Amino acid sequence: MSQCLPCCVESTAEFRPKAQYALQMLLFPLGIDPKWVVRNELTGVGIYYGSAPDGLPHSIISLRLTRETEEYFQYGSAYPPAAVRWVEWDGASWPVLFMGGDQPDLVASTFFWLSNWQETTCATRDRHGRFPFEASLQSALGIATRPAVDAYRERIAALLAENGIQSRPRSFGQRAWALCPTHDIDYLRKWRPGILFRETVQYPLLNYRKVTVGQRAKRFARFLRQFLHPGDPYRNAIKRLFRETRQRRGTATFFLKASAHGPNDVAYRVNDPFLVRQRSEWENAGFEVGLHTSYHAHTHPDYIECEAAELGSPASVRQHFLRYDLPITPRLQERAGLRIDSTLGFAETVGFRNATCLPFLRFDVPQNRVTSVWEMPLAVMESTLFNRIGLPLEAAVKETEQLLFTCQQFGGVAVMLWHGVLWDELDHSGWGDHFMRTLDFAVREGALIASLNDALSVWLKGAPYEAAVSCGELQKL
Repeated sequence: MSQCLPCCVESTAEFRPKAQYALQMLLFPLGIDPKWVVRNELTGVGIYYGSAPDGLPHSIISLRLTRETEEYFQYGSAYPPAAVRWVEWDGASWPVLFMGGDQPDLVASTFFWLSNWQETTCATRDRHGRFPFEASLQSALGIATRPAVDAYRERIAALLAENGIQSRPRSFGQRAWALCPTHDIDYLRKWRPGILFRETVQYPLLNYRKVTVGQRAKRFARFLRQFLHPGDPYRNAIKRLFRETRQRRGTATFFLKASAHGPNDVAYRVNDPFLVRQRSEWENAGFEVGLHTSYHAHTHPDYIECEAAELGSPASVRQHFLRYDLPITPRLQERAGLRIDSTLGFAETVGFRNATCLPFLRFDVPQNRVTSVWEMPLAVMESTLFNRIGLPLEAAVKETEQLLFTCQQFGGVAVMLWHGVLWDELDHSGWGDHFMRTLDFAVREGALIASLNDALSVWLKGAPYEAAVSCGELQKL
């Protein structure tokens, strides 16, 4: 249960739902529910957000809102209307995107990040239709791995403490933070006709890789050893992913494809005997099966709903290729009855696309409303570390551990993606070691290792304490 805190938002009718959403997402992880009141009901400790704080009791925390900020979110572009300010809190410097007079506007800044405002107002997209990291404000500011929203929340907690309100941050049961291993199963087997043709003709004979004869002979010998080894490498990996996580007393989310609608989808059947056996084993051990949509599903009016039904109405979803189109994709997910999305990470880099490592509800900007879909923000994808950034194993492990430390610091959830291709040293050298070393780090540092659904469910129950009266204001929860 949460503490109840009176909060007053004085703004235009258009901006009020945005401000209330941002305040909810700032306060809820602190174990606080806002109780919406009008100005004259702010008599004790509470929060005021508006342009006229004069005359309020000294016990009220005043957060200033300017007319310029309201107009920006009505007519604005992808980037804030003025220069970003950097403020110092507890020895660290953080960017604030909007100012209320001479004080940071933490509410508007939070809304900018959590609503994906820059993506709704910027037309730049990559060849897969994704909002690219290089077009983002995170790239311009160099803060991809720094969760600014979580720093804003800590500042709010400090202001509350100064006024006698001690926050009780939500936890993951008895654990302060969580690691969610997730696995996109794009293929059920490696040895498909195209791969065999590549390894027997294109690479050794036609020299598609443009390497020496000796290098071609070495790879062909490695291919033969792998091909003659019992079992398919990808099927072996899928089974081992389960074993390694279970041995560490954790669970994970396996995202399965239920359909294929284009050349970027490799079709397989959800009733494949191998998959049926694995799924039974996963679910009996408390692991989660989520939906990994087909390539075109992020904007198709029927694909997500049909694919979710084919998979048995799962709770969680990740869009293939991280394709996500606002506001269409979350509306389609909501219509399909999906509860959790974990798509919102950058394909080109690691870090926090929404400037947070905590769960948050999605906001539909055109409809000006909170949706029912929770985002579990994706922080790291192994192919980003090894392929796109090009890190060797030790550097990839170090980069990952730094992100894990950040999630631990803010009591967040580190959502990480490993595909079902690990321990394939021919094509994905080091990926399996990275997975196991990440799990071992999480064990040493006391994280809850859990599926997306389990981690969110535990976190929503709140911290293990008896709280004050609950307002019940967050009806979406």
